[in-house]
Amino acid sequence: MKPETQKWDVRTARGPVRVTSPAPRAAWNEIVGTDPLAGPSQLPAWSDAVCRSDGWTEASRLYDLPGGRQLVLPLVRRVVAGSPGDPKLLTVQASLPHGWGSGGLVAPGGADVDDVAVVMADLAGGRELRTLLRPGFATAPAWHGAWTVGEANQRVPVRIPVQTHVLDLGGGLSEVWSRRLSSKARTGIRSARRKAESAGLVIEVGSSPGLVEDLYAVYLRWVDRRALQRRMPRRVARIRGMRAEPSRRFHTVAAAFGDRCRIWVARLDGSPIAAAIAVFHGEVGVGWRAFSDRELAGPLRAHELMQFLAVEHACRVGCRYFDMGESGGVTTLTHVKDRLGGTRQELAEYAFERVPLSRFDHGRLALRGYVERRMLAMDHPTERLRP
Repeated sequence: MKPETQKWDVRTARGPVRVTSPAPRAAWNEIVGTDPLAGPSQLPAWSDAVCRSDGWTEASRLYDLPGGRQLVLPLVRRVVAGSPGDPKLLTVQASLPHGWGSGGLVAPGGADVDDVAVVMADLAGGRELRTLLRPGFATAPAWHGAWTVGEANQRVPVRIPVQTHVLDLGGGLSEVWSRRLSSKARTGIRSARRKAESAGLVIEVGSSPGLVEDLYAVYLRWVDRRALQRRMPRRVARIRGMRAEPSRRFHTVAAAFGDRCRIWVARLDGSPIAAAIAVFHGEVGVGWRAFSDRELAGPLRAHELMQFLAVEHACRVGCRYFDMGESGGVTTLTHVKDRLGGTRQELAEYAFERVPLSRFDHGRLALRGYVERRMLAMDHPTERLRP
């Protein structure tokens, strides 16, 4: 059911600002068309996919500023528990949820520091349990600037550093190949193509339901390998993996985006051994997920080839940037993105919280990582442990 439209005013340094939530689709689409670096995850269709797939509710906001300038914040909401007295107290919001890429503002010509300060002032007065924002690379400096100035003086958001890789596609594929990719990457891709041809590797691309299923099959094989490394029962690992990455998520995006979503699947003897999915809009392409069966795909360098094919397609459809996403601290992934010309971007998430959930999450993840490294070290005693 479509949420009821609400309107309120926010006092800002630029004067009173009218907020409308959810943002009217006509206005949202119009503003996206005037923001040169709006990415696919900032489109209304993406928010719809988040809601349909993962059970969130549309909560985007349209900001009408003095002078006629308009901004849109893609935002979704979920009630984590009932509270008859004040339902917002147990509600979380995200722009966007983890696993769904970046949100943040879209604005004519791109959001600036003053635009972000307006949104921070609005969110600072909210009563929700938590509102998490992850701006994309294009507006990261504006968000950091507004956070530094401290416009949101009612509730200062927690800043959580993150890192991503972004590849500049300026000049097209020939420029990317000759100037952005390292010599090692070029050698590796040539080698991967030769090995693929010699081994009879077949690569198919599209956005069909069948390719989504192949992508998911590779993902589950990746989960199985992680379970073996972590000494976790395979059945438990699969349950957790399917909960973390439900297949309906990929089916929903592929169906909603059509040709703007591309899936590459590499098959060896008919079996999928590597796959990647990317989405595209305007000048921005996003490498959303990539998985491989390391034992079969590794010797053929199929994973690296999948990454390059996505970059190649981004150049072909006229993208100016390709967001390679986070590497989750995995050294091998970071090295691949470095070789493929990705520039490390220091970004951040911003969390407005009534309780310090971010600190709890950080401690939990750090402890889990330490335990996993110790378990892996039992199989590799010479590996140096880090706390």
